[in-house]
Amino acid sequence: MATILCYGDSLTWGSVPNGGRYAVGVRWPTLLQEELGGTHQVINYGLPGRTTIWEDPFHEGRNGLAYIQAALETFGPVHVLIIMLGTNDLKRYFNVGAFEAAKGVEQIIHRARMKLEPGFPSPKIIVVAPPNITSPTGERAETFSGAVEKSQYFHQHFQNMAFANDVEFLNSAGILQPSEIDGVHLDVNGNQALAKELAPIVRKLLV
Repeated sequence: MATILCYGDSLTWGSVPNGGRYAVGVRWPTLLQEELGGTHQVINYGLPGRTTIWEDPFHEGRNGLAYIQAALETFGPVHVLIIMLGTNDLKRYFNVGAFEAAKGVEQIIHRARMKLEPGFPSPKIIVVAPPNITSPTGERAETFSGAVEKSQYFHQHFQNMAFANDVEFLNSAGILQPSEIDGVHLDVNGNQALAKELAPIVRKLLV
């Protein structure tokens, strides 16, 4: 039995677009485990607001780089690491774009490949470019001001970074759109689509 660690933000955690959290069986990491036939352990380590490398002044503990080694040692040995981060990097107060988000994921890859204290081997890695942000609503419209345009470049920069670092890549914008309710989070169909597309990539890495 292999361990697959899904390291992400609210899109992985399972935020419902109109508030709350999806039931366990609706979240894409759970659906991925089902797609794999239940023979492997898929761990959902999503956290709302998590960034790639940025310290959020309003939410403590959201720096993804700061916690990746602890996560790999806690749940290890991890055979496949799925990284899906970058959406929160586009919040207005970070003042960065998709290029910087991709560079942030690159730093997480480098940290994940460092020697782990228990002697665990480095995991194989899949990078998922987040879906394009469409029409943020409510408070998110202010928080993600300018992010709609910036998110259009996720695919390009994340793909280039993944190729340069020899990791698997999936462009989620090619298979799904965020919910029309808030323009950021995944709906039920989005969770299902992501799990189905990731399953064959994970299987290939576990051969």
